Amino acid sequence: MSQENHVHGTMSTTVDPHAGHTSSSMDHSGHDHSGHQMMMIMHAGLKEIIVFPGWKTNNLTDLLISCFALMIIAVSYEALKLFRDRITASRLIKNRKVEVEMQTSKIQSTNRQQTYKEKLLSIEHLIQTILHVIQFSISYFIMLAFMTYNYWLCLSILIGIGIGFFFFGVRRTKIDLNEDCH
Repeated sequence: MSQENHVHGTMSTTVDPHAGHTSSSMDHSGHDHSGHQMMMIMHAGLKEIIVFPGWKTNNLTDLLISCFALMIIAVSYEALKLFRDRITASRLIKNRKVEVEMQTSKIQSTNRQQTYKEKLLSIEHLIQTILHVIQFSISYFIMLAFMTYNYWLCLSILIGIGIGFFFFGVRRTKIDLNEDCH
């Protein structure tokens, strides 16, 4: 029995994104939904639209390639978190070395703490900001892919996050328990 045609009583398992919109100002004539309605329950179908209209699976091969791609994206997400952590740790170590050198040499140093403006306009802060935006974007991308509610795509993401954390999480200096709640 096909998941697409399976209905319990009057409960529908799909959602029409335009149901209830009666305003004449909402013209959706340019949208091609090609008969695809988003499943709002966990399912194991082969035909999915993943995040972008151009990323579609129509058969098992497409689904397997998409699962592998999502797994790689999830592993990369964990690697990016380690990379950002390493940049921060490197900066902290560098700052600590300068402080120790100043204390051991007991020489009056012309070095001073950076002002807020200097920190804000530093290349290091710019790089961290760009990496933060990339990390944030990837996390939302993963969330949207997970929201296809396809068992295989969701499982691929979870496996990728698990593999990524297994290899990269152990090397991180700080694990923020709220980091995945963007």
